[in-house]
Amino acid sequence: PFDARYVTIEVLEDVEPNEEIISGIKTMSQKGFTIALDDFEYDDKWIPILEIADIVKIDVLTLKDAELESTIEKLKPYNVKLLAEKVEDHDVFDKCKALGFELFQGFFLSKPQNVHGDVLPSNKVVVMRLLSELQNPNVTTESLEQIISNDISLTTKMLRICNSAQFAVVKKIDSIKRAVVLIGLQALKQWSSIIALSRMADKPSELINQALLRAKMMEKLAEVSNADNKEMHFTVGMFSLIDSFFDQPKETVLKNLPFDDSINAALLSYEGNMGILLKTIVALEQADWNSIDWPFLQSLDINEEQFEKAYIDALVWSTEIMKSLLDQK
Repeated sequence: PFDARYVTIEVLEDVEPNEEIISGIKTMSQKGFTIALDDFEYDDKWIPILEIADIVKIDVLTLKDAELESTIEKLKPYNVKLLAEKVEDHDVFDKCKALGFELFQGFFLSKPQNVHGDVLPSNKVVVMRLLSELQNPNVTTESLEQIISNDISLTTKMLRICNSAQFAVVKKIDSIKRAVVLIGLQALKQWSSIIALSRMADKPSELINQALLRAKMMEKLAEVSNADNKEMHFTVGMFSLIDSFFDQPKETVLKNLPFDDSINAALLSYEGNMGILLKTIVALEQADWNSIDWPFLQSLDINEEQFEKAYIDALVWSTEIMKSLLDQK
């Protein structure tokens, strides 16, 4: 029932690669499915499948450096991509990248990278200033229009998104002034902030995707609970990974952004309803089911089915937005 182009068949480490298994995997590969070997440790018995496989997943926490290098050396004759599992920090990520890994799984993505000194690189200073101006609660329609219009790249991307299927406008939006009228001041601030963060060339696209997913899920949960501050929920989700974007503590970054106290409390210590919802979404990402506060969700009239739907809707939405952002690079 699945389109083979979008499905990966994962062969677990406890599968015995006998003739029947090898034949089955070969058939799946010929039909177009991607084949991945999970928790791989080299053994000659895997050679027939290595000749078919597309991806080899290696748990980099379980292998010592010498073992890891030896395994990679043995895999060189095969046309496979290496995927590093359980990459917990940026040092391990850098090491794996140097060894030839192309794909990565782990919590390193949502953690700041340690940098020496307190001075932000010039490109990040520009983004920080732009975010500060965009998020100013006192910004007027006229000043927002000028901020965006003064940045040609931001203007171009903003108009492309405004004319995408996301807004389904009948008449083409050809100016920032018209965009403000048709999609509203708050939406324009949100989209401009998203584009600004996506321009950080040293950060993987998956980081902005994760921030988008959190933002939309926060907004969806606010809708279900009939909260009167959906925009603030979106902002909390969007900026929940701000330390990873700027590689500085959240406290330091947030000092430069004119956020409401309730937003800062949610971002810094998971306080208030928005903070608890954010903490719940983080638990969902990490499959930490025991940390999900179901009684709290129920107090907001959010049941399990609505919670799941909010996640799926946010996932579909963030995937579509990422296509727009990546197409514009």
